[in-house]
Amino acid sequence: MPVYATRKIRNTAAVLMLAAGISHISQLWLRDIDVTSLSFGLLGMYYLVLALGLSGRSRFTLWITSISVVTSASHAVSRWPSGQLDPLLAGHILVDITVACLCLYILFRTRHTTMD
Repeated sequence: MPVYATRKIRNTAAVLMLAAGISHISQLWLRDIDVTSLSFGLLGMYYLVLALGLSGRSRFTLWITSISVVTSASHAVSRWPSGQLDPLLAGHILVDITVACLCLYILFRTRHTTMD
Protein backbone atom coordinates (compact mmCIF):
# COMPACT_ATOMS: atom_id res chain seq x y z
CA MET A 1 0.00 0.00 0.00
CA PRO A 2 1.49 3.36 -0.97
CA VAL A 3 2.43 5.80 1.74
CA TYR A 4 -0.12 8.40 0.68
CA ALA A 5 -2.99 5.91 1.10
CA THR A 6 -2.08 5.17 4.72
CA ARG A 7 -1.60 8.92 5.23
CA LYS A 8 -5.16 9.56 4.06
CA ILE A 9 -6.52 6.85 6.34
CA ARG A 10 -4.51 8.24 9.25
CA ASN A 11 -5.79 11.77 8.57
CA THR A 12 -9.35 10.41 8.45
CA ALA A 13 -8.83 8.83 11.87
CA ALA A 14 -7.39 12.12 13.16
CA VAL A 15 -10.39 14.09 11.90
CA LEU A 16 -12.80 11.60 13.48
CA MET A 17 -10.93 11.85 16.80
CA LEU A 18 -10.98 15.63 16.55
CA ALA A 19 -14.75 15.61 15.96
CA ALA A 20 -15.30 13.17 18.83
CA GLY A 21 -13.16 15.30 21.16
CA ILE A 22 -15.05 18.46 20.28
CA SER A 23 -18.34 16.60 20.73
CA HIS A 24 -17.32 15.36 24.18
CA ILE A 25 -16.23 18.85 25.26
CA SER A 26 -19.37 20.49 23.85
CA GLN A 27 -21.50 18.29 26.11
CA LEU A 28 -20.41 20.53 28.98
CA TRP A 29 -22.80 23.16 27.62
CA LEU A 30 -25.66 20.72 27.11
CA ARG A 31 -25.69 18.89 30.44
CA ASP A 32 -25.63 19.81 34.09
CA ILE A 33 -22.14 20.13 35.50
CA ASP A 34 -21.45 17.01 37.53
CA VAL A 35 -18.75 14.38 37.73
CA THR A 36 -20.02 12.55 34.64
CA SER A 37 -20.05 15.62 32.41
CA LEU A 38 -16.62 16.68 33.65
CA SER A 39 -15.25 13.22 32.89
CA PHE A 40 -16.66 13.54 29.35
CA GLY A 41 -14.87 16.87 29.05
CA LEU A 42 -11.58 15.33 30.17
CA LEU A 43 -12.09 12.45 27.74
CA GLY A 44 -12.67 15.03 25.00
CA MET A 45 -9.40 16.77 25.82
CA TYR A 46 -7.64 13.39 25.74
CA TYR A 47 -9.21 12.71 22.33
CA LEU A 48 -7.91 16.06 21.07
CA VAL A 49 -4.38 15.11 22.16
CA LEU A 50 -4.75 11.75 20.41
CA ALA A 51 -5.97 13.51 17.25
CA LEU A 52 -2.87 15.68 17.37
CA GLY A 53 -0.74 12.55 17.72
CA LEU A 54 -2.51 10.89 14.81
CA SER A 55 -1.56 13.79 12.58
CA GLY A 56 2.10 12.78 13.07
CA ARG A 57 3.95 9.64 12.01
CA SER A 58 4.38 7.57 15.17
CA ARG A 59 3.08 4.02 15.38
CA PHE A 60 2.93 4.39 19.17
CA THR A 61 0.06 6.85 18.75
CA LEU A 62 -1.80 4.30 16.65
CA TRP A 63 -1.48 1.71 19.43
CA ILE A 64 -2.50 4.13 22.19
CA THR A 65 -5.44 5.45 20.16
CA SER A 66 -6.78 2.00 19.30
CA ILE A 67 -6.52 0.82 22.91
CA SER A 68 -8.09 4.02 24.26
CA VAL A 69 -11.06 4.09 21.92
CA VAL A 70 -11.81 0.38 22.37
CA THR A 71 -11.76 0.89 26.14
CA SER A 72 -13.99 3.95 25.83
CA ALA A 73 -16.45 2.19 23.51
CA SER A 74 -16.67 -0.89 25.75
CA HIS A 75 -17.30 1.33 28.77
CA ALA A 76 -20.00 3.23 26.87
CA VAL A 77 -21.70 -0.01 25.81
CA SER A 78 -21.62 -1.34 29.36
CA ARG A 79 -23.38 1.72 30.75
CA TRP A 80 -25.90 2.00 27.92
CA PRO A 81 -29.38 2.02 29.49
CA SER A 82 -31.49 -0.82 28.18
CA GLY A 83 -34.41 0.19 26.03
CA GLN A 84 -33.25 3.77 25.52
CA LEU A 85 -31.44 5.01 22.45
CA ASP A 86 -29.20 8.03 22.97
CA PRO A 87 -28.07 9.11 19.49
CA LEU A 88 -25.07 11.01 20.82
CA LEU A 89 -23.79 8.00 22.74
CA ALA A 90 -24.42 5.75 19.73
CA GLY A 91 -22.47 8.18 17.55
CA HIS A 92 -19.56 8.17 19.98
CA ILE A 93 -19.49 4.38 20.01
CA LEU A 94 -19.60 4.27 16.20
CA VAL A 95 -16.75 6.77 15.88
CA ASP A 96 -14.69 4.89 18.48
CA ILE A 97 -15.10 1.58 16.67
CA THR A 98 -14.34 3.20 13.30
CA VAL A 99 -11.18 4.87 14.59
CA ALA A 100 -10.01 1.64 16.22
CA CYS A 101 -10.50 -0.25 12.95
CA LEU A 102 -8.65 2.43 10.97
CA CYS A 103 -5.72 2.49 13.39
CA LEU A 104 -5.41 -1.29 13.50
CA TYR A 105 -5.61 -1.47 9.71
CA ILE A 106 -2.77 1.04 9.37
CA LEU A 107 -0.70 -0.91 11.89
CA PHE A 108 -1.36 -4.15 10.02
CA ARG A 109 -0.49 -2.62 6.65
CA THR A 110 2.73 -1.02 7.86
CA ARG A 111 3.83 -4.30 9.42
CA HIS A 112 2.92 -6.58 6.52
CA THR A 113 3.74 -4.43 3.50
CA THR A 114 6.79 -5.43 1.52
CA MET A 115 9.09 -2.62 0.55
CA ASP A 116 10.35 -2.74 -3.02
